[in-house]
Amino acid sequence: MKIYIGFDVTKPKCFDVCEYSIRQRTDKILIDKIGNSILSNDIWYRTRSELETTDFSICRFLVPYLSNYNGISVFMDDDFLWQCDIKELMNYYDESKSVMVCKHDYTPKHAKKWSNNKQTTYRRKNWSSLMMFNNAHQDCKKLDVKTVNEEAGLWLHQFEWTEKIGAIPLSYNFLVDEYEPYENIKALHFTNGCPIFDECKNQDFADKWIYEKRNLDSCR
Repeated sequence: MKIYIGFDVTKPKCFDVCEYSIRQRTDKILIDKIGNSILSNDIWYRTRSELETTDFSICRFLVPYLSNYNGISVFMDDDFLWQCDIKELMNYYDESKSVMVCKHDYTPKHAKKWSNNKQTTYRRKNWSSLMMFNNAHQDCKKLDVKTVNEEAGLWLHQFEWTEKIGAIPLSYNFLVDEYEPYENIKALHFTNGCPIFDECKNQDFADKWIYEKRNLDSCR
């Protein structure tokens, strides 16, 4: 399994904390960045729209291509904080599926998220924030450079490119300040903004993110 974490040049600390939280709990794992700014021009030429709040809003769907349509790859947003061994996700791998996700069914409580970005509501929202790709599946092969650069964002995020979608328990993508807290959350997803932003420091579990960041900083 290889991990791709979304990377946005305006908030690199979010990536750093996410990566650190994985490495503290998982041995021998391959982790890479994915974002518009670190892809070559021949791979990424799409013009960013005003609805894209991060540098990885759309390019995340290039993960199967970047994996040479081989093996298993996991994509996640940069605002995750892992509390378990990420290899647990393999318990939910299904080779008959093209992709496995947490199938959220909710309406966001907030009209805005970090830095006053608009909160967009659409079908299957946040399903694409954590995806485990079966890269060799025929549907993943639809996600080539041309398609990901040129198809509509909602076509990608609403998984119009596949009907073979497996399920991962929601505890691996707990939406902070959207869901009521419970025991044994596997991964906290600060979907409204990492506590690096002042307006996000009073969220549920913000203390856990800040604690992890302090530990990371002390290692440097």
